[in-house]
Amino acid sequence: MPHNGAMPYRVLNDKDGPLDAHLDIDGSEFVFHSRGGKRGDPGARNLDYGPALRLLLHRVAEADLRVLGAWIDSDEVLHLERSHRQILEGEELDGGPDAQFSAMSKNMQAFGRPPGSAYGGSRVKKVRVRTDWTGTEHGLVDLLRLDDAPTAPRGGGRLPSKVLDAITPEHVWEAVQLLESGADHSFGEAGAFELIADDGVRLPPEAVFGTAARLALDADIRPEHFTGGAAGRCHRTLEAAGFEIVARGQPSRAAALPLPNEDREWSEGRPKLVLHLRRERAPGLARAKKLAFARQHGHLFCERCGMDPVVAFGSAAGEACIEVHHDRTEVGKMGDGGRTTLADLKCLCANCHRLIHALMREALKTKRGSDFDKCR
Repeated sequence: MPHNGAMPYRVLNDKDGPLDAHLDIDGSEFVFHSRGGKRGDPGARNLDYGPALRLLLHRVAEADLRVLGAWIDSDEVLHLERSHRQILEGEELDGGPDAQFSAMSKNMQAFGRPPGSAYGGSRVKKVRVRTDWTGTEHGLVDLLRLDDAPTAPRGGGRLPSKVLDAITPEHVWEAVQLLESGADHSFGEAGAFELIADDGVRLPPEAVFGTAARLALDADIRPEHFTGGAAGRCHRTLEAAGFEIVARGQPSRAAALPLPNEDREWSEGRPKLVLHLRRERAPGLARAKKLAFARQHGHLFCERCGMDPVVAFGSAAGEACIEVHHDRTEVGKMGDGGRTTLADLKCLCANCHRLIHALMREALKTKRGSDFDKCR
């Protein structure tokens, strides 16, 4: 039985950080769960489907194991014989992990495609992969580098600290975006405290934490599942994610983030541009982006010059030089404001970030926004 009928496993990246990708173990096979929704959607699940499945295939190969086959395992097709839903067989099995992943993706999309149609189905279906593993479930879990996926209890009562550890700054930031967009929640209005978002909007801390927990655990989270208040896990997690919590109605204790002299000069007289630059340096946004980027790629590096700060400086402290930049802001529309998503951002080293801002300043002066776009 997969995982003794209990909660699924979660895939860890090469730094033992959790990926949003889940699977069950069934003997020598693993059943990889489908992806649903997109980042920020309520109920979205297994958003790291592609990178995680590719990583698992690499780990199988690195352990000198063989993939013996793969099949679509969605509930709606289980009535079909395995041979009718196979997505990896024959010569496709002889390729390396990347070739196997490509073949599985192509065959998944082609599954159920009408004859002559150029369009197929999803590439992120639930799949079952068979290996030639002959050991225990625990051994396969270690080989694939999995851990138990945290989940909320079915009844009431507070969640254990280990379960709440699944909430990351990225989940907190996504929760803030959802609540600012008007998402429903069951945590009521702000009580004695308010969370101040990067753009100054004030939100109930319990609602932010509860929504973040729902995103992290894919479960119905209620007020009785955690402790609020200044000394509770709720506030500690939100503040660790870079957000300030103040007594209701009180001003922010943090001074406005100062802009470098050169940014202050070219943004003078453009209040929305000032807001844009301050958002770019807001700690909540930066922490969420860096975490998401490192989870996707395994480490931080500059997306413009490729510099790996840990390699360059010989220490993990070098990651401090990676900054977050609003890449998709059009120079000609800098005053329009608008909500930021993590996809709008790039991770840049400090040098490249300063260069990009210099190009932006020049483009604004000459009103040649399209020239700047070519330089990014």
